[in-house]
Amino acid sequence: MPKILVLDPGHGGEDPGAVGNNLKEKDLTLKLAKICAEKLASYDLNVKFTRENDRYVTLYERANIANRLHADYFCSIHINAGGGTGFESYVHSTAVGKHTDELRAILHNQIMAYLKKKGVKEHGQGKKAANFAVLRTTAMPAVLLECLFIDTPADAEKLADESFLHGLANEIAYGLARVLNLV
Repeated sequence: MPKILVLDPGHGGEDPGAVGNNLKEKDLTLKLAKICAEKLASYDLNVKFTRENDRYVTLYERANIANRLHADYFCSIHINAGGGTGFESYVHSTAVGKHTDELRAILHNQIMAYLKKKGVKEHGQGKKAANFAVLRTTAMPAVLLECLFIDTPADAEKLADESFLHGLANEIAYGLARVLNLV
């Protein structure tokens, strides 16, 4: 039976998420999630979305979708803001040092190998923990990715570049395939 992956494109509908440099987080996260799903199509994997269009889904409903599906892994995709730069990934604060954290390290390192070639660094320590609702209320290993800063011109320039987005989505997808032991 194929494993189940839930991709969670952050924000949507009336919630644009972070906005900057003529970009909206909700649009970028949906685009990244859809490209990831395309890249994962050749694997024995059932990819589900918390949203497939520009609609609002509550944080708890996002987690409930994954829980109802008995997903094997949950990946929430976001774009950061706040004047920083770089990439970071989060697991729930209770997952640090556990299996979920080990899986996150595989995904994080896969993505960072690509980003380093593009001149992108980790934001702070890179691998972080937080009490985010989608991480706290999912019943399976879960990660939240913050892919660059929409309000930093150098990061936004990359996020506006289709080839960069495809490269980033490719590494997210391959990292997820590794996490799910599909490669």
